[in-house]
Amino acid sequence: MVKGQVIMRHQKVFFNQRGPGLISFPRVTIGSLPDNVLLDIFDFCQMPSYNFPSWWHELVHVCRRWRYIVFESPLRLDLRLECNAKTPVKKMLDVWPLAHAFPIVITESEFRLRVPGSEANIVAALEHYDRVSEIYLDTTSTLLKGLYKVMKKPYPVLTRLYLRTSKSAPVLRDTFLGGSAPRLEELELVGFPFPALPRFLPSCHDLVDVRLENIPHTGYVSPKAMATALSALTKLRLVHIGFESPASRPDPTNRPPSSLTRIVLPTLIYLTFSGASEYFEDLVARIDTPAIISVDTRFFNQLDFDIPQFLQFIDRTQIPGSLEEAELYFDNKSVLIQFGHHDPPPGCMGFLGDLSVMISCHTFDWQVGYLAQICEKISPFLFNVERLFIDTSYSNQSTKANVVFSEWEDYVDNPQWLEIFHAFPALQHMSIPLILGESIGSALQELTGERVMDALPMLHHLYLPSSSESMQQAIQPFISSRQHSNHPVTTHLSEMD
Repeated sequence: MVKGQVIMRHQKVFFNQRGPGLISFPRVTIGSLPDNVLLDIFDFCQMPSYNFPSWWHELVHVCRRWRYIVFESPLRLDLRLECNAKTPVKKMLDVWPLAHAFPIVITESEFRLRVPGSEANIVAALEHYDRVSEIYLDTTSTLLKGLYKVMKKPYPVLTRLYLRTSKSAPVLRDTFLGGSAPRLEELELVGFPFPALPRFLPSCHDLVDVRLENIPHTGYVSPKAMATALSALTKLRLVHIGFESPASRPDPTNRPPSSLTRIVLPTLIYLTFSGASEYFEDLVARIDTPAIISVDTRFFNQLDFDIPQFLQFIDRTQIPGSLEEAELYFDNKSVLIQFGHHDPPPGCMGFLGDLSVMISCHTFDWQVGYLAQICEKISPFLFNVERLFIDTSYSNQSTKANVVFSEWEDYVDNPQWLEIFHAFPALQHMSIPLILGESIGSALQELTGERVMDALPMLHHLYLPSSSESMQQAIQPFISSRQHSNHPVTTHLSEMD
C-alpha cells in the first residue's frame, strides 16, 4: 500500500498517531449499540416540542427495542402527545402504550379549524386539564365558545399558552384557567380582551415571556396596573404590549407624580410596545429595567410626540452609549428609525438589539416630518452613531404605493431633512436609496458656501446607487463644497436600488 493511503472495505481504519502502522477497528452497526448509547443518540436528535411535538413517532416504529427505549425514558426525551383538529383524542389515548403518562401539546391553525367538527377534537383535548402542557391555537368563532366553557379550570402543568384570534373575542373573565397558572412560562394572547390580567399575572411565578398583541379597547389595562402586575414576575425577560386602537390611552389628568418610586424589573431584557405614546410614557415612568438591551416602540399617528419619560427611561439604561448604527426606513404605512451595534454583543438581537421607534403614517411628507421630530428629541443619544442607512420599500416602478409617494415627495421641505441630519454629529457613513436621492440631494445642496459644515461635519463616505445620474448631479454641489472646505466626502457607487 502506498504510504498515506487508507483502504476502507469492511473495517474503518485510522492512522496511529503514536508511531508507524495502522489501528483497525471493526465496523459497528447501529443494532450493536447498547441501549444507553441509543438513548443518548435519541436525546441528541430530539426536536423542540413547540415545533415538532411528534418527532419521536418514527423512532418507535423502527422496532420493538427502539420503542421500548423511547417509552422507558419519557422525561429525558420530553415525550409529548400532539393533538390537533384531526386527532381523535378519546380513541388515541387508548392506542398509544403508556400514553396516559405523556403531556399533551394542543396545536392548530385557523385554516384547518374551518373543517366541520374539527373544534370538537380540540375541546376534547383541552378537557385533560392535568396533562395539557402547551397550547398553540389560532381560534375561530365556533372554537371560541368552546374555549370559554372548557378553560375555566386550572391547568397545573401548562407551560406555554398561545391564543390568537382575528375575530371579535368575548372578554376573558377571572375564571380563565381557574384564575392562575403557576407553571406558565410563556404567554401570548393576540386579539383577546383580558381586563383581569393584573390579577392573573402574579400567579404565574415562572413567566419568562409575556406577549399581549392587538389588545381590544374592551381589554384595556392601565399603565399603573400593568406595571404592578409585572413586578411580581421575577424571571421575566421579554414583554410585549400592543393595543389595537389609539383609544387605549391613559387619562391625561392622572399622570404619575414626579416623586413616584419606580418598580424594578431586574431580569427584563426585551421590551416592545405598540400603541399610544401617552401609554408608554406613563408605563416607563413607573419602571426601571437595569438589564434591558432592546426597546422597540411603535406609536400611533399624532401631531406631536411629547416623550420626556421615554427619554429619561432610556437614559437610565445602558443603551445610549452603545448606539453606533442607525437605519431610517419608509414604507406606505409607517416610518421607522432604529439603532444598534456594529458588532452586537452576545445575547443581543442584532441590528434591532437596542432602540427603535416606528410611527404609523401613510404619507411621505408627514413621515419625514415625524422623523425630524423624533430625531430632535432623541438627539442626546445619537452622538456615537457613525453609520446611517436610509432605505424604503418604495421603488421607481409604477405601483399604486409609488405613485402616492411621488405625489407627496414634493411636499417635503429641505429643512426637515436637515433637522434629521443635525441629530447625527458623528456620522461618517451614509447610504441613500435611489428613489430618495433627489429629495435628499436637494436638501444637501443647502449645505454649501458658508453653511457647508452646518450638518454632517464628520461625514466621509456617501453610498449612492450607480444607476441614477440625476441623483448624483443633485448631490454634486454638496460634494464640491466639502472638497473646497478641506472636508472631502468620498462617494461610492453600488448596484443598490
